Amino acid sequence: MSTTNETPKNHCVHVIGIGRTGGVYVEALLRTGEVEDNLTSDGATFSGLLIDIGDDDVQIPNDYARSLKSRMAERNIPAERYHYESFNLELPDEAEFSKKLDAVRAPFEAGGGSNLISKLPKDFKMPKRGGHVPRAVAKAAAACGLYLDAKPLAGTLERFAEQVRKCKHDSTVFVAFSLAGGTGSGIAFDVARELNKMDLGGSVKLVGVAQLSHSGDGDYENSAAQTMAIEELDQFAGGATENNPFPGGCFMVSTEHSWRRLTAYTSTGLKTVRQHFKQLVTNRFVSDSFMRWAVEDGSKHLMRVLDANPGGKCMMFNVAKFSHPGVQVLPGEPRSRWDSVLQQWVRFVPEYSGLVDGYSAESVDAHIYCARYMRIDLVDDELRSLLAAKFLSKGGENYSSYRSEFFDELTAYANIIFPSLKKEDLGAYHDGKKKLKDLDKGSVSLETA
Repeated sequence: MSTTNETPKNHCVHVIGIGRTGGVYVEALLRTGEVEDNLTSDGATFSGLLIDIGDDDVQIPNDYARSLKSRMAERNIPAERYHYESFNLELPDEAEFSKKLDAVRAPFEAGGGSNLISKLPKDFKMPKRGGHVPRAVAKAAAACGLYLDAKPLAGTLERFAEQVRKCKHDSTVFVAFSLAGGTGSGIAFDVARELNKMDLGGSVKLVGVAQLSHSGDGDYENSAAQTMAIEELDQFAGGATENNPFPGGCFMVSTEHSWRRLTAYTSTGLKTVRQHFKQLVTNRFVSDSFMRWAVEDGSKHLMRVLDANPGGKCMMFNVAKFSHPGVQVLPGEPRSRWDSVLQQWVRFVPEYSGLVDGYSAESVDAHIYCARYMRIDLVDDELRSLLAAKFLSKGGENYSSYRSEFFDELTAYANIIFPSLKKEDLGAYHDGKKKLKDLDKGSVSLETA
């Protein structure tokens, strides 16, 4: 177990969320409380931006943004240290979209962009409100916002970047999105590329946060969009850092273990309502877990991981959930009953990690969170033994664990970080490639961006 008593340095975290999933990460960071605490320091700033197509999923993050601004005023924190916007990319009709696609191609490519769809399918229809937006459509919409007419998306990004540049401390900028959805995976790379051109400064790391689908995501599970996006991320990570939209690295966030833990007990009520609830809870728990870890102790854990994995590499951030409020052991029952429950769900880590058999890592970090009366030492020992045997090329000597108390007395989980991830290491990539074989060329072309 690793511990330290050093006083953490001031570190600022900024965020861009793209699409519904990206919005949940924005919301999670605004909820942590560390953001406003950090803003009490001279030279600290916060910059936040939510980009989406349509406004169905922006209300809650926007409410949290307004709430943070109010809390800052109550604490007499200067308002100029805070910047937040939400930006809605509007989709035109089919005829107008085709014209804009032709008009934007030249300036987009001149600005360093690539892979705009060459030709729309003959039967192409614009997505309906609230429906799936294909990657190619989202990418083209973002290109128009960056390079056509008044360039509204470019202006929004410049205002975001200006606030980041005002920060006097080391900073990390997260670009958070879903790999499985078309909006996030279609827009994220070009947004990051534009930010890299804006010279955020040498003390700023630009980092991707790309969430993988889980087995409860229906049509989005191992989707064509996710498969194509994983291929692009792998290509970026294996190429020159200056061509990587995420030169600071990219976390692929695995949600399967959290989904399975929730699914194991949620079986009552209307199926459609239950499904929506489970997906909502899983996404919020995973995003909260990531953001709490990212800002913990002045972001020292985040910076240590990024510094140990230079060159824009991909890493897995696996949120492995071992218990949930109201599950198996209830308030008033013997605390010792937790031991077998936690051991049971720790043993699911390899199966639900999303990593293929044969994946081997030089090192693994585990950040373990348990309620006060749970045996965190038991969880740590079990994880060490399991991960060393299954994943670590040099055994347990390169397993590092960090223990923390969790505020809910019925919850235990671990954030497990696997470095140097390649597309072939992901079960989701292999399953997605199989699914691609059943799609027609037109459908595949709309997810290639």
